Amino acid sequence: MRSETLPGYAGASADAGARAYATSRADAGLCASAESATATAVASSGHTDIAQLDLCFERAPSGKTWLSRQRAGYPFHVGRVLPVTRRVDPAQAPRASAEVIVQSSSGGLFENDRVFQRYVAMPRAQASVRTAAATIVHTMTHGVAHSRVAIEAHPESRFDYLPRPTILFPSARLVSTIDVVLHGGATVLIADTWLTHDPTHRAARFGMLDATLNVRNADAQLLARDRFRLEPGAARGSLTGVRQTYGAHGGLLVLRLDDRDAGNEALAHAVNEALQRLDMPLTTAYAAAGVLPCACGTFVRMLAADSIALRAIFSTAVEAVHRTLDGFHEGAPRASHPSQNCN
Repeated sequence: MRSETLPGYAGASADAGARAYATSRADAGLCASAESATATAVASSGHTDIAQLDLCFERAPSGKTWLSRQRAGYPFHVGRVLPVTRRVDPAQAPRASAEVIVQSSSGGLFENDRVFQRYVAMPRAQASVRTAAATIVHTMTHGVAHSRVAIEAHPESRFDYLPRPTILFPSARLVSTIDVVLHGGATVLIADTWLTHDPTHRAARFGMLDATLNVRNADAQLLARDRFRLEPGAARGSLTGVRQTYGAHGGLLVLRLDDRDAGNEALAHAVNEALQRLDMPLTTAYAAAGVLPCACGTFVRMLAADSIALRAIFSTAVEAVHRTLDGFHEGAPRASHPSQNCN
């Protein structure tokens, strides 16, 4: 199925009926008043399109997280909320997070597509969003596909955005933007991974990848920005990394404001130790973790020869992050020296 841009509704299907939102919301609740900060961050990036997928998670009095706002339009589909508890202790069940698996009916991103997703985690909510499959960016002749994601995590919330990789086909051209608004005490995990593939096995090059991730606080102050742009002349059909060409590239971000302790340094140290134990040669993988500017989180950059190596690195890093964050929440000791502040 092919999606085309219609006036007033970017990225919508050519079928006028697909422009209507499938809405499920028992109560607008706090989510209705939380849209302004995310909208401000999106507007500051120069985008004003309507989100085809708009989800808001709130914490119920029982402690469980529920989906208080759900608007899903073409090409997105959201199934029922899945309760997830990583802990074995039944006493922790009331703190179980809500997991949502997002599916796409379009078969990937095509030339001139514009897709926009927005997620909000209200105070103390715990939610995770995954995708059912990798996203294919199909071959293009002259246009560009645009993908944008806006995330806002309110105080003491936890939000994981862990989609499967994006696969770039020959001559694919993609502009990807992720905007995050981070409130005090919130934690956000973001996966941003990329693969290249030529179905004809001729090592044809993808066209262009322009990826940007912005992190702002609740006052719209820019804390960190990661951006890279790859084009055929530099990539030679794959994603060029350190010392050699790699076919897969990934990033795992753990965003948390850290102005009183060295939690982000502890996260980076834990991830680097786990990656060293993985003991993969440089010809297969290259990965390391470091602290982001303004002490707003930890960034794990990954380069791998193929999807199998990338998956091994990514799984190892995510496991180390979960283990370290759970230690923070259980009162595990942290380093006592202060982290860098952003002025």
